[in-house]
Amino acid sequence: MKRTKRYIFNKETLNYDVVKSPSEFWLYTKSVLPFVLVGVAMFVLMLFVGDKYDIKNPKSYMIDKRSKEWRSKMEIVVRRMDNVRGQLHAMEMRDNNLYRLIFGMEPISSDVREAGYGGVDRYSYLTATDPFGKVTSMVIESDVLTKKAYLQSKSFDQITLFSDRAEEMVSCVPNIPPVKFENVRHTSGFGMRRDPVTKARMRHHNGVDLAPRFGQVGEPVYVTGDGVVTAVSFQMGGFGNYVTVDHGFGYVTRYAHLRKANVAVGQKLKRGQQIGEMGNTGRSTGTHLHYEVIYMGKPVNPLNYYDKDLAAEDFNSIIDSPEIPLS
Repeated sequence: MKRTKRYIFNKETLNYDVVKSPSEFWLYTKSVLPFVLVGVAMFVLMLFVGDKYDIKNPKSYMIDKRSKEWRSKMEIVVRRMDNVRGQLHAMEMRDNNLYRLIFGMEPISSDVREAGYGGVDRYSYLTATDPFGKVTSMVIESDVLTKKAYLQSKSFDQITLFSDRAEEMVSCVPNIPPVKFENVRHTSGFGMRRDPVTKARMRHHNGVDLAPRFGQVGEPVYVTGDGVVTAVSFQMGGFGNYVTVDHGFGYVTRYAHLRKANVAVGQKLKRGQQIGEMGNTGRSTGTHLHYEVIYMGKPVNPLNYYDKDLAAEDFNSIIDSPEIPLS
């Protein structure tokens, strides 16, 4: 488009001079500059006001909104996990202090229940996206609760098995003394003691020792619950002549330092049946019976299973039972 020339009278020269027209760049700049200035002013105002009154731009607002939503969801999950943890703890307490006690089962130790789960590397994949560790801690807690729930489930399965066979279990659990108490004395208990032979170092004694009151050999030894003989053997530097009986339900008993055994491997026994005679064989310092109760592969205190104050007539009624041993 052709521009129209403009003139202005010059009083000094008395001539008309051509008025210079502004360049296109200047005209463009002049038209755009107000908008630029307004934009800069708005930006500065947003920075000042936003910082002072916590006003966010749309993108920051959406990010903050999603962040709050996720924090809210995480808080709900944490509350639910706290509730699950409380219920699981209540079940563990009932399991240890009621159910397992009723059936004579050893409680599950806190070391087993609280055992760690996995390792540091197991959760390394969360490190990059969880700088504060909150998600990682929730995942770990979830895994721990899952492990505890599985352990508790297995314990209840075990208790269910015991309850279904409760009547059979009553006669299998080793719950009577292995000897007539009026004829013996208690010489050593379960737990740490000084070695009776060397007198040198402390060792764990896995059973109890019962010796005849007058030192005589041949005091009868009785099986303490229904079961099957799994071992009749001799150990020179240890148990001497000994018998091992598997009672089922996780229970095993051992009768050691016998003068002789009168049962055979594979023989089925009834509680109160004589299995041998007290002696002084193996690593022994005198005539006595070493008696052990093993539950789930772990030695436990026999005193927790039989009553030392059992009346003589009640004990005699058990061992003199006319029932014929199974074979």
